[in-house]
Amino acid sequence: MSKRMIALLALAISLFGTQCWAQTICGGIEQPPCPSITNTFSPGTTTGTYDFSSTGDGILIVRFVTVLTTFTLTATVNHTIDPFDPNEFPAGTVAVTYCNGHQDQYDFTGNAGGPNGVPVKNIDYKGLIILELSYSTCRPVHNPAFAHAPGDSTTFTEDILTSYFEPAFSDPTMDGSTPGLSSVAPADEPLTDNGNDTLCNLTLTPTNNPSGQKPEIEVTLKITSGACSGTGIRDKTARLSVSTGSGGNFSFPALKNVEANKFHWDNKNGLNEYDISTEGLVSGQTYTVTVFSSKVSPQSATFIAP
Repeated sequence: MSKRMIALLALAISLFGTQCWAQTICGGIEQPPCPSITNTFSPGTTTGTYDFSSTGDGILIVRFVTVLTTFTLTATVNHTIDPFDPNEFPAGTVAVTYCNGHQDQYDFTGNAGGPNGVPVKNIDYKGLIILELSYSTCRPVHNPAFAHAPGDSTTFTEDILTSYFEPAFSDPTMDGSTPGLSSVAPADEPLTDNGNDTLCNLTLTPTNNPSGQKPEIEVTLKITSGACSGTGIRDKTARLSVSTGSGGNFSFPALKNVEANKFHWDNKNGLNEYDISTEGLVSGQTYTVTVFSSKVSPQSATFIAP
């Protein structure tokens, strides 16, 4: 065998081994342990970061509104995904596939008194728990969801998604709120349109309110079944979130008077409408509005707070 053939064979074996390792599932027999990170929370430390980016498994941030005791909380990456409850998630819902080829759920354990040692509301903490997850995916997300398995459940029965942002050259980031803590996973729900629904425009327009009232940003969303010259159709599932940030670090400001996060239907003009209150937003700051629904893939546009 020539030296060139031997070199090519060695290269092929090397590449094959590398590819197999990239797809290795952790935690099984003769497999590497699943990565886990432990943080300590206390009345003075209410936020913990679980950075799994070194293995391509995302960055998860946990924020408690109020912490009453001191406890540890461990997040472990799990590549075996719990099932999705069909009463909450439509058929075809799957966990998001990351660029490393894995699908991830994050399991929580700790040293407190709840299921699997997680903290207990009104004993260890008060209020909601805010979860923020950023991850790298090389595939389009159709309709994002933040799946949660409450208590000691082994089935995802809740979508706790409150905000979502998918920038052009950075990782998607989602927020979720929950009164209790258990396994979570970023999920991708299928679009439920007939295959012809088209997003024709997403327009953001500042409005002039009477003196003494904060101005608003009117969001208009037009979707048609076919060509954009056709009549607009109502999207009852459309939601939006507002975000700001740069360099992959994004935040979701608390919006005032957000109309229960629902679009109104303008039957006359065939538009889905939503008014964003600018109360609490920083004047001159650029914000991104992301609309996500079951009819069209997430779409974004920006505005500058007046």
